[in-house]
Amino acid sequence: MTEDTLEIGVAGLGTYGLLRAEILTEFGHTVYGSDASPDARKEFERRVGTGVFERPAELFERDLDGVLVTTPNKFHEPVATAAMERGFDVFVEKPLAHTLESAERIAEIARETDCLCMVGFQNRFLNVCKVLKWYIDEGYLGEIRHVQAAYIRRRGVPGRGSWYTSSEIAGGGAVIDIGIHLIDLLDHFLDAPVIDDVAATTRQDFGHRESYAYLDMWGEDADANMFDVEDSASGFLTYEDGTTATLEVAWAANAESVHRYQLYGTEGGAVLDITDRLNGMAEVDQSLRFYGANTGGMDHYLDASVTVNSNDPYREQLRAFTTAITEDAPPSMNTTEQALAVQHIVDCIYAESE
Repeated sequence: MTEDTLEIGVAGLGTYGLLRAEILTEFGHTVYGSDASPDARKEFERRVGTGVFERPAELFERDLDGVLVTTPNKFHEPVATAAMERGFDVFVEKPLAHTLESAERIAEIARETDCLCMVGFQNRFLNVCKVLKWYIDEGYLGEIRHVQAAYIRRRGVPGRGSWYTSSEIAGGGAVIDIGIHLIDLLDHFLDAPVIDDVAATTRQDFGHRESYAYLDMWGEDADANMFDVEDSASGFLTYEDGTTATLEVAWAANAESVHRYQLYGTEGGAVLDITDRLNGMAEVDQSLRFYGANTGGMDHYLDASVTVNSNDPYREQLRAFTTAITEDAPPSMNTTEQALAVQHIVDCIYAESE
């Protein structure tokens, strides 16, 4: 085994776990998997071809360099904490956990064990997000006073009757699944300001309908009666520094699909569009435009678009994780504490909506 070749365990072999495992093998690492489902284990053997186990405890008997936790949300805590207590560095798919309390326990174990614990908010690794963050940090927008953020799928409930639509297992619906990406990028662009107040409401308008019409679905549609989570939400955030933000989130809406951020700054504005046209699995469009007004020469408006190569953020964040393990240097992005701050706002939205 070469110096840069790692042995990585993947706990949870659903769609995301399999995709992550395939990326890691493409990087040249050796990947092992675990899942309670015999079908999932068989598919892992077919696509990856290395050792696979029924339980994470069996997986953890190997001398691993790191562990990916890609289980349903409810099981993030027991799997991630067990891995860290064995001394393994951990990558947890978002959200950090299904509840704030569970997320706090993961963060506590990460601090106690001093293990690297990274969380899968992949949008921070998109090229246009890197460019926008650079312009913000350079002061091009001045002081950002307000952000409008929306992640809306025309039809994109991730399989009714799956664990995604179970409050007990997922911890919520559209907010904790896709709305959490809005909150994460807000924290990223605004440098994690302290939240002062949250006003929010959640709705369940589409997911429970027997007549729910769709052309495609991420996951499999099973049972509309197994749907006790929200499929849309609206929120208004106020930060201690006076900055505000609006959130619009929907798994399903009679509206155009969109994933967009509009930033209002004192010196300039920006519109970031990273809309995925196929419900989360295809390469996203990456569009960024800047808006300003100046007095030089004569009063005028300035509009500018950014041209940047598209990239695969999932590959980049996994590369960041494996590099952090190899170099024994915790990454600066997607940390446990950043994910915990995001989870706190998710918890506030659910509490306020009740």
